[in-house]
Amino acid sequence: VSQEQRKWRVNAVSTYRFNEGWLKGVLVGGAYRWQDKAAVGYKLLLDENGDQYPDLSNAFFAPTQTNIDLWVGYRRRLNKTIDWSIQLNVRNAFGSDDLIPVITNPDGIVAVARIPQEKTWFVTNTFKF
Repeated sequence: VSQEQRKWRVNAVSTYRFNEGWLKGVLVGGAYRWQDKAAVGYKLLLDENGDQYPDLSNAFFAPTQTNIDLWVGYRRRLNKTIDWSIQLNVRNAFGSDDLIPVITNPDGIVAVARIPQEKTWFVTNTFKF
């Protein structure tokens, strides 16, 4: 297994825009990102000469990762040539704060870890003409 390579990933994005009624112009959406576990190290074995080599059948894995983004917005036409939209986004709305293992020692103790993406909020305003 290649270290730090995730075998499977799933990304799904969806937005629903209301085109009529009292919610006309409102949009809501979300994104789901999932990544499979990643190999971050191997146990070591000794051969008959006392040389160490990785036991490729005994990998240590970082856990799977799931991230969810959410957004809500509003769009309207200001005049015949200008459309305006505003959108509130929350990136990594339900993500974990746990460190993500990157490299593991042969005894299974995490040697290097990275900080996960933090929850971020941002607003965008867009004018199209």
